[in-house]
Amino acid sequence: MATTSSRSIEITVISGEDLRIDRKSVKRKTFVTVKFDRQSIGGGGGGRTEIDERGGCYPFWNEKMLMEIPVDAMFLTIEVHCGSISRNRIVGTANVPVSDFLGRYRPENYLHLLSYRLRDRCGERNGIVNISVRVRALESESESETESESEPALTSKAMVGVPVAETASSRRICGGVVIGVPLWSSYS
Repeated sequence: MATTSSRSIEITVISGEDLRIDRKSVKRKTFVTVKFDRQSIGGGGGGRTEIDERGGCYPFWNEKMLMEIPVDAMFLTIEVHCGSISRNRIVGTANVPVSDFLGRYRPENYLHLLSYRLRDRCGERNGIVNISVRVRALESESESETESESEPALTSKAMVGVPVAETASSRRICGGVVIGVPLWSSYS
């Protein structure tokens, strides 16, 4: 059965700093929406924090969200809003490249603490948003790890090496493959 495995992230929207609208400090009622690229929030691809009533231009949300990462996602879009959920203004937007927390050399389950400059629709600086991101392991990887822990002799991983004589003990220990290869030297 071939299933498409997906990655998920645990994003925590921590706080904001020096939030402004039209060069004036935000007084109160701020919240954050998070989505991948420009997908709609109602489409299951995003989340929203609760409204911070008292933080003013330095709000504190500290709210976790679990989200599936679309295969073709290039950016995680974070928008800070001011006002009520039904009637609000966008304070600023940050487009976080997915490569900042997901990539070839970034380990799974590593907690990334990130801060991004918010920009308004004209490109002006409008504060900073602080987040943390943890990439969850692939579903297929976690399933294969539990299978290999229960039956180490029956793994289906490709091994590079020279085959040796098949014995019950060699299959249990190393799968019937030579682990080291002797090197010959011309120095005597």
